[in-house]
Amino acid sequence: MVPSAEAEAPSFPELLRFKRVQAGLTQRTLADLSTISPRTIRALESGRVHGRMQTLRLLADALRLEGLARELFINAGLGVQRQGPLGSDPCLAMPRSVNALIGRDAEVRAMAGDLESDHRRMISLSGLPGAGKSRVAAEIALRLNARRGWPVLWIGAGAGGPDPWAAEGNGTPFGPLLRSLRRLVEAGAEDVSTVCRLIGRHELLLVLDGVADVRGPVGVGELLAYCPGVRVVSTSRAPWQVAGVQGAVVAPLATPGADWDATGALEVLAGVPSVRLLVDRLAEVRPGFAPGRADAEDVVRLCRKLDGLPVALEAVAARFRVLSLRQLADTPAPHLLELAVARRSAGVPETIGGLVRSGLAELDTDQRAVLGELVRADRPPTVSEAAAALGRPLGRVVDDLDALTGRGLVRASYQEAEPRLYVPNLLRTVLTGR
Repeated sequence: MVPSAEAEAPSFPELLRFKRVQAGLTQRTLADLSTISPRTIRALESGRVHGRMQTLRLLADALRLEGLARELFINAGLGVQRQGPLGSDPCLAMPRSVNALIGRDAEVRAMAGDLESDHRRMISLSGLPGAGKSRVAAEIALRLNARRGWPVLWIGAGAGGPDPWAAEGNGTPFGPLLRSLRRLVEAGAEDVSTVCRLIGRHELLLVLDGVADVRGPVGVGELLAYCPGVRVVSTSRAPWQVAGVQGAVVAPLATPGADWDATGALEVLAGVPSVRLLVDRLAEVRPGFAPGRADAEDVVRLCRKLDGLPVALEAVAARFRVLSLRQLADTPAPHLLELAVARRSAGVPETIGGLVRSGLAELDTDQRAVLGELVRADRPPTVSEAAAALGRPLGRVVDDLDALTGRGLVRASYQEAEPRLYVPNLLRTVLTGR
């Protein structure tokens, strides 16, 4: 059984015994292959003695360890302490939440399954700031680590530090690999063969959280081509343009639909993801809170006004300490945009509006024109109607809409023969001021 990354990291005696059994070797056979005496191997496995560099190298050769696994084995035998961001297990550099992930189980299960089965080697998560891309990536990583024992190398701004390379891991067994990955992905300054040599054929999950929003990463395609055991999950505002990547837009959580309007049933409302998140966060502020029939309309109004955007729902719930649910629901949308969200990096906390505006930063003139037309339309237009209103070729408008939907700035409703295009309420408020 592979040691779980959720448990305490195994000691070297446990690691040696695990690797020996995994290789199907007895202590006597390992002694013969490594030219180390059986007595020494028994002493190492019992923890009575500590390994020396030459002994550890001979054992690693006999166990046929290479790349990352070899480096970790030798460092564990030398008693190297894992200090710094990676801590005692290779998942500690990733952001963690004390709360359960709400409303994403089907997506996470599907994407983790694709990576685990090798159906996909890389998944690019994109969407609006605050939609929960880092949280989804972390859940995928934790599930794969728990099921497969894959080390998770997390590089990016999601850990909450100002440096998107905070997980570099100086002084840890992962340090050389992470430093090489940094040089490769950041600027192509590292020969991809150096990274491949460190990884070998071992399996691991590399998470690049927000890296593409800071700089133009390179080398990921080559890394996937040369290292068959590597899987990659990236998060960014726009999808990555890497051959073979699966692009997945992390949309805001679903809000109450017409089925609730028709029935008003609390049972229906309780199954809506955005409602579940909002109620959970309201209960954090006022323990024991559970919405009754009198609260239902206010909960629905808030979820719809905030588009089910997790970061916005959490920011509003935090004000439940001093404002009633009715007061929050009655607050005009432009005023809600000024609410501060939890600190995402060093410095002044962002606001809901600031996060939404940051999603517009890299749009070109044509994309902004398309977005403006969608906001001006009296009713959500179809693609053909938008192209006609803009007086531009349909193909060009489709390309611009593809970029906008990939960023989560536009969504399509497929309830009609030709999809209609919707702009999120918060984005509409940012663009129109109302």
